[in-house]
Amino acid sequence: MRTGISTLGILTALLLVGACFDPTRPCSTNTDCENGGTCDPGTKTCVAAGNPNDKTAPVFSIVVTPPPSRQDTTKLTEFDPGSPDAGRGAFRRDESVVVTVTSSDPDVDASSVKLLVHGVAANPGTAVEVQLGSCGATNPAASNPFCREGTVELAPLPFEAFRAVMPLEVSGSDLSDNVGRADAGLNVTRWKWRYAAGAPIYTTPAIADDGTIVFGTSDGGSGALYALLADGSEKWAPVALEPIKASPTLGTADGGQQLTYVGTAGANGRLVAIDVRDGSLSSVCPTSGGYGGPIVGTPALVKSGPQSFEGALGVANGAKMVNIRPTASAADGICLVSDVTITQAYPSSVVAQVSDAFVGTAEGAVRAYKVLSGNWVANTTWGGGLGYSPVGNAPVQLSFLASAVVGTTSLRGVFSLEQDTGVLQGSSPDGGVEADPGGVIVFGGEYLFGGGIAPSPALYSSPLSLGTAARIPISEALVGTPVAGLGGLAYFATAGGSLESRSSASTHNWSGFLGGGESFAGSPTIGCGPQGSASGVLFVGSTSGNLFAVIVDSAGLDPSSPWPKYQHDLRNTGNPATPIQSCP
Repeated sequence: MRTGISTLGILTALLLVGACFDPTRPCSTNTDCENGGTCDPGTKTCVAAGNPNDKTAPVFSIVVTPPPSRQDTTKLTEFDPGSPDAGRGAFRRDESVVVTVTSSDPDVDASSVKLLVHGVAANPGTAVEVQLGSCGATNPAASNPFCREGTVELAPLPFEAFRAVMPLEVSGSDLSDNVGRADAGLNVTRWKWRYAAGAPIYTTPAIADDGTIVFGTSDGGSGALYALLADGSEKWAPVALEPIKASPTLGTADGGQQLTYVGTAGANGRLVAIDVRDGSLSSVCPTSGGYGGPIVGTPALVKSGPQSFEGALGVANGAKMVNIRPTASAADGICLVSDVTITQAYPSSVVAQVSDAFVGTAEGAVRAYKVLSGNWVANTTWGGGLGYSPVGNAPVQLSFLASAVVGTTSLRGVFSLEQDTGVLQGSSPDGGVEADPGGVIVFGGEYLFGGGIAPSPALYSSPLSLGTAARIPISEALVGTPVAGLGGLAYFATAGGSLESRSSASTHNWSGFLGGGESFAGSPTIGCGPQGSASGVLFVGSTSGNLFAVIVDSAGLDPSSPWPKYQHDLRNTGNPATPIQSCP
């Protein structure tokens, strides 16, 4: 009997062994596995289905592919010094990142594994799931029992920061329903590059049709004109000139040629035309010497003469009004010059359209000019026969809308003059502002401008009807002009070295400090990002001599704004007839 029982026990044990799952059984499909097991496509072995003895959750690892190589020279750096590890491990806002999820557990249920990436915002919304696929043969982690990879596109994710960590989160289970989790982060920055020109930059960069970025420098006694490519490299060697405080103005591209017009701020100012293709000199006014006064206000793009010669119109302080026309013949006049006694203060400008031009003066007036008999003369139908309208007693900055000349000055804040007569239509806020304000743009259906170097820095927003203005305190003074970007976002650079983004005048979006010792007197502009991208690139120069390229969530300027930036458009033409360029 005892022997029989022992035999029965052995038979029972053998039957139980036969019924157990063999986790090392090779397989091609699920039918090769017994008792509900499944065939793992990676290891080609059977995996237990719901093993009640398995209580261990799978352990996941997240591996982030390093950023691409960056340039880092004394002249040009793509590393953001404000990011962790001085930016060596930081990704740019417009880049994509390959992320790998691995596990050494052989029974991970691949269909359960999810990789989520979270945006950075006060209300970031729902996390985005990253589509995962099998790891490629070149992936160093491909030999792991479980390996999946996916690409994180950074640009579409909310990112209300200049630099921050975007959280990554992975979760998944094994075939016994044990859930494992892991998290990591991506260092992300808006910094694209910084170019060291070595001398203060007061100018607003102009962007040519081919994407060339043109700007000037001034170290007091001399200056130079620069042209950079989109990656921050020099297109041609800087052209040595006198100091440059007036921003470059770009003409219309014609057969591949596009001229940039530059006024110099030496004691004897000149107006020069330089070919953007190679930096060669096209024309200079005067051909020798200078005009007896600096050109500190940015010229406007104009056409004059019987053949509508394109050129630029600028003011040599206290001496001459100069219209350079490189395509005119000597007989027609390459340099049209008239005597003036007016002066401009940096960063004022000339604005113009068709045969009308307007100048904001240092003395607090707006002067009007017209083309008469081929030359620019005072428009005496303006200002009650005076040819000018007094609006204050301090420097004036201008913009030019469809039926009005709009500007800023301390006595009035923002003001509007009727285009045909110069009659004051209104101003806001009542009593003006404390200091010389920055230039004005139209943003969100309102006027927006900075309060200048005031004891209490502020941003001002006024309805277009010039009703009650809102005064919004800001942390650092704004002396330049904001820029309105596509997507309802405005940006401005402060005297304290910060760049700020707002979704309305009173709604702060993000801000970023660009470095110790930095200060911005000039105004930013926004060019296009990569083709098809939802992002753009903001360019702004500092008084310490650096030009910054920063990735923003606006693919160019706001085309719905009649005046979205300093001097209206990417080419700084100061002419409202110039189209606002859209990004491809």
